[in-house]
Amino acid sequence: MDVEVPFVEQNRSQRRNELKWDQKTHRKKEADRNRAGLGELHHSIGVMETITETEIKGLAGRIKRRKRCEPLDLVRLSYGFQQSRENISHFIRITGAINVIVKELTGHDYNLQLLAAECICNLSLGDDVCCEKISTFAGTYLIALAENPNCRPLQQTCLWILQNIVGSSPKGAEVLFSQGLVVVLIRLLSTVTDHEAADDIILTLELALNYNQETSATLDQIVQCFTGKALHPSSLRLLYKCYNLLPAKDANTAHGECSESIIRGCVDYLASVLGTYLESQAASILLSIRILAHHLAATPTSRNILVSHLMTRNTLKFSDLFNECAASNLMPLCKELLWFLGQLQSFFGEDPAQLQTYLSFDNFVEHLNVPKSLM
Repeated sequence: MDVEVPFVEQNRSQRRNELKWDQKTHRKKEADRNRAGLGELHHSIGVMETITETEIKGLAGRIKRRKRCEPLDLVRLSYGFQQSRENISHFIRITGAINVIVKELTGHDYNLQLLAAECICNLSLGDDVCCEKISTFAGTYLIALAENPNCRPLQQTCLWILQNIVGSSPKGAEVLFSQGLVVVLIRLLSTVTDHEAADDIILTLELALNYNQETSATLDQIVQCFTGKALHPSSLRLLYKCYNLLPAKDANTAHGECSESIIRGCVDYLASVLGTYLESQAASILLSIRILAHHLAATPTSRNILVSHLMTRNTLKFSDLFNECAASNLMPLCKELLWFLGQLQSFFGEDPAQLQTYLSFDNFVEHLNVPKSLM
């Protein structure tokens, strides 16, 4: 008996562990089935390639008749829209079908909201007529949801939809502009702290600026959003675009208050790329140099701000940046830097003492290793 007792206990313990494992596995499967339509998603993957135009019409008629969408309906429609523009065209012709998806987008079920947003995102890959309908029926809701940072996946998907529409549909973009899209984006940009969200907002604004409809005051508001913030490749792109769009008479005064912050931001960005792989960051380096040149040409005080920040931080010397670009065979950047240093020296012409002070810190005249191809 003494031998049998441990064996029985061991057997019971093994059975208990197996039962707990089965329960845990079952709970996980149930959770997956109910989490954001993942259960339906797994099922739909097997039939993704078989969603035909007839099925799209059937799904559109079904949700229109029932005035609501099941998660599986949204998943199948989303896949169908991805497959072809013909599927999108057939769906958009059925009056009232899009309103049902918009209804789910504005409901209280977060999972259905997210699935509806993903469905509309794929629907926005359609033509100008399709995008105009999305803007008309869902534009105000998309803008409002994009303004809510508490549901990041939903906010991101709504910004993607807005980017698709603004980037490819002039008519759809006009509707969104009339609904206050740019005003909301500027407000978001001024307060956003999440870097990924900022990139999405900046890209949407970049696409909106392609229509050249913004006033100098609006452009200046965008520039002001970067006061006191670190500059990244996306923010440098948007800043440069704003400077190019500002009329010449406003370019020198429109953003004087945040000029110092932007100069410091450009210098800090250039310092951050030293010693890294420069080729992948060439475009951003070029934009930083041109933004600095813009400020130097705009106001005499910019020279003092630039030199003071360079010497105080002691993290960037333009001669070092030039030599690293030359070593990486980035000739366009080398040319840009040579031009910028020439401009810098000419600006210092009015104040030789300041030039000598800067050259004692970074004697670019002697320290540049100019490639033979630029001689």
